[in-house]
Amino acid sequence: MDYSPDSMPVEKLRLVLVDDDVDLAMVTQAALEMEGIDVDVAHDGRAGLTLIDRVHPDVVVTDLIMPIADGLQLIQWLMARQGPPVIAISAVGSRLHAARELGAVEALVKPVHPGELAACARKVVRNAATAH
Repeated sequence: MDYSPDSMPVEKLRLVLVDDDVDLAMVTQAALEMEGIDVDVAHDGRAGLTLIDRVHPDVVVTDLIMPIADGLQLIQWLMARQGPPVIAISAVGSRLHAARELGAVEALVKPVHPGELAACARKVVRNAATAH
């Protein structure tokens, strides 16, 4: 029996994307799905938390500056609940440091290339799996 990494069955990664930029979220969702990732989208932190509770993703990607509840609040809520790992994305670099301080495992500057985001999400999930 062949147990090389290429022959092992790969479970599809499930990701929740939280971003108030509807157009960017739609483009990112389509690109990540072309990378083989299942993506669910919410457009503010509160809706993101509801979606996360419903779909139980492997990883969450959140923008930091959003109305209603921002990405920093979402990270705080998820860390308090020992939720899935979080990748923070923002065009404002100073907010990324705050996201890391709150528990985000990765912080990327927008715009993020979908291939880079997909690779980052896979790495984060792999690292989380080996940590448990």
